[in-house]
Amino acid sequence: MKFYTKKVTKTALAVVLASSMFATTASANGSTFSDVPKTNVHYDEIYNLAGRDIVTGYPDGTYRPAGHLTRAEASVILAKALQLDTSEYADPEFTDLKKGAWYYDEVAALTELGILNGYGNGKFGPNDKLTRSQMASILTFAYNLYAPSTTQLPFTDVASTSWYFSYVQGLYFYDVTAGTTKTTYSPNAFVRRDAMASFVVNAEEADVELKVDTQLAMGIEEFNNSAGIPVKAVFNPETNEVTITIFDTYVPAAESRPLQLRDIANTGLFSMIPYSDLQTAFAGDSTVDLTSVSPSVARATVIAELGLTEDSPATDLVDKELTFTITDNFDNVIEYTFKFDSFQ
Repeated sequence: MKFYTKKVTKTALAVVLASSMFATTASANGSTFSDVPKTNVHYDEIYNLAGRDIVTGYPDGTYRPAGHLTRAEASVILAKALQLDTSEYADPEFTDLKKGAWYYDEVAALTELGILNGYGNGKFGPNDKLTRSQMASILTFAYNLYAPSTTQLPFTDVASTSWYFSYVQGLYFYDVTAGTTKTTYSPNAFVRRDAMASFVVNAEEADVELKVDTQLAMGIEEFNNSAGIPVKAVFNPETNEVTITIFDTYVPAAESRPLQLRDIANTGLFSMIPYSDLQTAFAGDSTVDLTSVSPSVARATVIAELGLTEDSPATDLVDKELTFTITDNFDNVIEYTFKFDSFQ
């Protein structure tokens, strides 16, 4: 499973707290739009983003809510919403993306982070209109909206064989969208400017505990199926505990050597909590905020909190436990405890 890690100027807290701050304040930053009445179902979300300078109107004072977003425009909106520092990313080398273009930095950042893709022919299509299927993809990657594969969709126009099926599952599972009707999603329709505001705000406000619980369960299922070492994990969402049982002290097959902590860490077990979606995350008594450091530093921090080293034999993990204390973007504090069981 792929989790996107943000390179942000910090802080993630401002992203969502601002949602409530500006939700119903039409003139929060001095912007009012003559064509966005309170009867527009996206009214609050439009002014939410406008209040944070994420979206702007036109010189004539309109927002043009029914207008369709281009891929370039969507890139700029999303990069601003994610608070990305777009100054340090490599050239994505799309043949139709020119350096210096008003959207270049945002497209480069989102491409390097794996949130955006081109068409496969070397082009990005910045002036092409963004479809709802494409939008589902970029929001899933941007906000880690991964849903269980068993999630049932009510949309008759989203085939289970379509490339965007799992992305629409994510948006539906986390209440980011209810579709264009009760039974349609309209994947090939273009994204309206007013609807995009709701998509972004709803994605920002997706339930973090549900997201962490879901992704832990999915990550652990993948771990158990592909770890390649004699270790299994079980997640109990009722107690927020992950129990790891080590069944053998040796790495199997050709290596036939003692199992070490590095072997377990290499599976990604300790990084299954999606730190990028959190305000803060701490392991044990450490003061290192895992949301603000590189994956290698986060890994080293976790191992240090276990009181071990990369080379420690797996037997030293028995009966140890480590609690991750996370704070979501609404200041809710949630704990997840990893426990190492006796050998069986």
